[in-house]
Amino acid sequence: MGQNVSPERKKLVVFLGPAGSGKTTLVGSYGKWLEKEMNVKVSYVNLDPGAEVLFYSPDFDIRELFTIRDIMVKEKLGPNGAFIRGMDLMLQMKKEILDSIKKIEGDYILVDTPGQMELFVFRETGPELLSALRYVGYVVGVLLFDPVMASSPPSLVAMKLLSLVVQLRLGIDNVLILNKIDAVKNSDVLRLVEDYESLKEALAFDSKGLVSDMASSLIDVVEEYTPASRLVKISALKKAGFEELYDILHEVFCTCGDLT
Repeated sequence: MGQNVSPERKKLVVFLGPAGSGKTTLVGSYGKWLEKEMNVKVSYVNLDPGAEVLFYSPDFDIRELFTIRDIMVKEKLGPNGAFIRGMDLMLQMKKEILDSIKKIEGDYILVDTPGQMELFVFRETGPELLSALRYVGYVVGVLLFDPVMASSPPSLVAMKLLSLVVQLRLGIDNVLILNKIDAVKNSDVLRLVEDYESLKEALAFDSKGLVSDMASSLIDVVEEYTPASRLVKISALKKAGFEELYDILHEVFCTCGDLT
C-alpha cells in the first residue's frame, strides 16, 4: 500500500476480526511468543472500550479514556448504541490516542481492536485512525476468522469477500488468518480455504441453490482481486502457526507489502 519502511519506524500489527474470532487471546499469546521465541520487545495497544478481560498488559488502553459500560450508564444507552457512541468518542479523541501510541517503544506494537469489527471498519473511526497510524509507523492488518465462518463453501466465499472489503475500506495490507484450527473437525475446510479450484468444484456440488449460485459468481471476483498471499492457519491456544505468521509479517515489513 505504498508505505515507506525504515528500521527506525514503528511496526504496528493491527488485529481485526468478527466478535468471537479470538483477537484478544491471540494478541496476548502471540505477543508472549514473540518475546520468548524471537527475542523482540513487544508493546500492546487496546482499542476495545468494551473489553472486560485482557490477556496482555496494554501500554495504551482506550478504557482509561472511556468504557462501554460507563457510556451505557451515563448516557442511558443499550450495548449497541453505546458501542456506536464509543466509536464516535474514539474519533473525537484521535489526537490524544495517537500521541499516546507515538510514545510507545517496541520492536512490534500489537493493536487489539473492538470486537464489533463492523463498527470499527465501516464507521469513520477505523479508517481515520489507521490512516493516521501510518504516519507513526508501518501498519499491517491481521484479519482473523474462526471455523464457524468457514463451515461451508458459500461461507468460505463470504469470508474471502469480507477480507477484500476490509482491505479496501481500511487501506492497509492484510494477512488472512484462520484461527482456532484445533476446533476444525472437517479437514476439507482447510483444503478449500486455500485452493480456489477445489472451492469452485465444491460450490458446483453444493445444494444451497441461489446462495451457491451467487457464491459461484463471486468467487471469480474474489480470486481476481485478492492479493497473492498465504492464508495462515493458527491456534492461539496451542501456539500453532505462529512462526509462519512471524515470517509473513517480517517479509511484509521488509518488502513494503509483499504477502506472497
